[in-house]
Amino acid sequence: MSNIVILKWNPAISSFNFIRFLGHIVEQDNELNWSIWEYEKVHKGDEFYMLKVGCGINGIVMAGKLTSEPYVSDDWSGRGRKVYYSDFKAELMVNPATLPIIESNYLEDNVPGFDWFAGHSGAVLDDQQAQVFHIIYDRYLRANAPVFLDRQNLIAQRRLLNDQFFFSKKLLKVLEGFKAAQAEDAP
Repeated sequence: MSNIVILKWNPAISSFNFIRFLGHIVEQDNELNWSIWEYEKVHKGDEFYMLKVGCGINGIVMAGKLTSEPYVSDDWSGRGRKVYYSDFKAELMVNPATLPIIESNYLEDNVPGFDWFAGHSGAVLDDQQAQVFHIIYDRYLRANAPVFLDRQNLIAQRRLLNDQFFFSKKLLKVLEGFKAAQAEDAP
């Protein structure tokens, strides 16, 4: 079974600022690397969820899979520390200023024992936390599938620059299935 690794991102202090985040959404470029605190527990194939922390809206803004084992590389902060990173590929990226995210307050209330507002990036949820988190994430996707797909259609119709979200083709099919199921269940 794979781990759930929470990557924490504070755009105010990170070398990966909010403009770079939006650039990855616009370009649909979803291959990056990130610092991993609990590198001994993390492995290629683990799930990751990026938690935006700091000022403004806080919560899950990105999700996907780690594509490498942790490795040492240059310190992103420039302080010369020994820092481990893992490469990853995003399946979901959501601009928290324009679309719903799973907010940190909700996570704190429902997945206790984890710091959803600060701390080291690359921390692993324990088994019980991971089980609850999966339920929350599934509910989030189901509840927001119509919103995401309607926004996607609006962007396409108006030929707008998409700085709001990215979904992998696999995840897009899942969302379409959720929306279709909801339409069948409607009176």
